Amino acid sequence: MLNFQIKAKPLTVNKVWQGRRFKTKAYKDYEKEMFYLLKDIRNNQSIKDIKGHVELTLEFYLKYASTSDVDNFVKPLLDILVKDGIIEDDKNIMHLDLYKYKSDTDYMNITINKWTDD
Repeated sequence: MLNFQIKAKPLTVNKVWQGRRFKTKAYKDYEKEMFYLLKDIRNNQSIKDIKGHVELTLEFYLKYASTSDVDNFVKPLLDILVKDGIIEDDKNIMHLDLYKYKSDTDYMNITINKWTDD
């Protein structure tokens, strides 16, 4: 096991690039597809929006899992979950588990639970 502490404030992705960032066509298409899929899921399942602090488990199943950084998938997905209203704000995520698996098809499993302070 490896466990260590780095005494530095983490840098937000918002401060990584100078100037204004623009959504690419690929991101706009992804966003449109995700909103369509989320609407379909909402219509067929009882998904309730979760307000306040949450914990998430994101599982990415990928044909080419070894060529992708798991963290690169997170920010666009979280922004879409917020914009769709499933979670109130991604700053309310108190715990996040990420998994990446090799698969014959590309898909995601998303688990969201209300965060309980013990």
